[in-house]
Amino acid sequence: MLPSPATPSPANRPQTALILTVSAGLLALLFACGGGSAATNSTVSGTPPASSITAPSSVMGGQAGYAASVPTQTGCTYTWTVTNGTVMVGAATDSIAFIPGATGTVTLSCKVTSGTGLSATGTATTAITAATAPPFNMDQCLSDGAQSTTIAFSGFGMMTGNLGAQSFFPPGKVADYWGFQCLRDNDASDMGHNTSFLTRVSSNVLYVLNDSQVAALKTLASSQVANINLYAWKRYPLMKSFRLLLDGTLPSGTTGLSVAAVKSASRDLYLLDGQLSYERAVVYANLYRSFTADQKRYLGAMVGKAYSGWPDKTEADVAAKTQGLSNDEVVAMMTYAGDLYSWYAGSVTSDVYFCPERHGTYFGSFYLKDAPAVNHPGYSIDETMTATIGKALCESAQGYISAAGAAKMNALTTTQKANLCGNSSANIVLARQKISEALRSLITSTAPSAADLALVQSTVTTWSGLYGDLDGENNHAYATTFAELYRNVGGTYLTSTQLTGLAALRKSAMTVTENGALVDYSNCTKQFLFAAEVSLTSADFLSYTSSAATGSLFK
Repeated sequence: MLPSPATPSPANRPQTALILTVSAGLLALLFACGGGSAATNSTVSGTPPASSITAPSSVMGGQAGYAASVPTQTGCTYTWTVTNGTVMVGAATDSIAFIPGATGTVTLSCKVTSGTGLSATGTATTAITAATAPPFNMDQCLSDGAQSTTIAFSGFGMMTGNLGAQSFFPPGKVADYWGFQCLRDNDASDMGHNTSFLTRVSSNVLYVLNDSQVAALKTLASSQVANINLYAWKRYPLMKSFRLLLDGTLPSGTTGLSVAAVKSASRDLYLLDGQLSYERAVVYANLYRSFTADQKRYLGAMVGKAYSGWPDKTEADVAAKTQGLSNDEVVAMMTYAGDLYSWYAGSVTSDVYFCPERHGTYFGSFYLKDAPAVNHPGYSIDETMTATIGKALCESAQGYISAAGAAKMNALTTTQKANLCGNSSANIVLARQKISEALRSLITSTAPSAADLALVQSTVTTWSGLYGDLDGENNHAYATTFAELYRNVGGTYLTSTQLTGLAALRKSAMTVTENGALVDYSNCTKQFLFAAEVSLTSADFLSYTSSAATGSLFK
């Protein structure tokens, strides 16, 4: 239950002279406004509309998604203003979602005008608690330590895995400008990497949406599933070419990967990602504008809290809302619902944020971490695995690689830095910033014009293409170095004993206890489209892994 509005200060109370001229009923209404004031027009008779504001008693600085409302009244218009904060959506409705300033207090004001011209203005003041910086942020992500172990972890996945493991890819990594990764990485309940995290947040969102809002998400899923799957299929030529390079089975007459061709393939993927992102942003922003006061209050009560503070909703609570959909559409719906909340309660900073393994995703690292979690509700993924195992290939003291080999692996951290964040005019962080800003500009109280939409789409397309070029060039460097290390077994970098040790490390890390028995996930025997198994004889698999698909990536 939301707290009662604060008692009005003497300065905001109605003047005595005015009170003496109104009826007892209106006098009661004035005091019920909880800090608001009512103004009447002497030429208009009747009872002014109710303007008492319901709002949180305290808020966290800069935290989006808090709700405030006044009673819904037929024929009334509403005008909100926020001092030391901003309105997200709802400025002309009976309720708003708002973002408070960083410190101090935020003052909410709503002028309610009836159809007969009578008006009343309610006010409420809410204390702001200054926010603390999240432990997982861009500085941590971009640090040499985080990047070096993450790249080495990808190398480990490539050297000890196979194409099937490379193909395993979480669908939430596609079109990921909604702050969901930041939300889960910084969950105060330490449940962000539990399989139940997405289920709970998504189920809460679907639970509160009405039929027409759910229908909008279903339409989006139906329109996007083909391109979502196309994105996964178009990863295969890159993954397969990187595997051919590692195995030393290059197409006849070629000497290595073509930087230009890898960049081009990566650009195509990111352009598709940008298209999916833009389409989602338009629908998400439209849904925010359609939220009722009750929906804003429900989601507003979740903001600033961790997994343990959210209502315990599960897929069973929303099963009727996804009934009749294909599995791909259900996955899309759950992804959308999680995104809807994290974007609503987030910021450009959280949208731009990414975990270190967001890039270089073609080498099997996600399989290492996530495979045991599939179809196991309540499973917590080991958050230390990347750093712990990554050290095996970037710290020679671990005994798995020579000093020269570790130095070569660590050199990738420097090689990629300009593309990642170092080039002031063209880098991955800047691309994410521009895309995130453009998408978030759609979250407004009034629907954007066609010109506004075209500008956002153009911005997303331009920066998505650059993003793909940069990530493609980095992946070319990763794949080339991984192959040089792996092909050198018995030489300067790796011994056969060390390679055997790496395989044993993989098995140890991926052997988990299920129902009292040990289960080994280290040997991947399937091919995946995201986390769903695909047939090795399917037309798509044969096409996207064919010599025709991979040959053009070599020089």
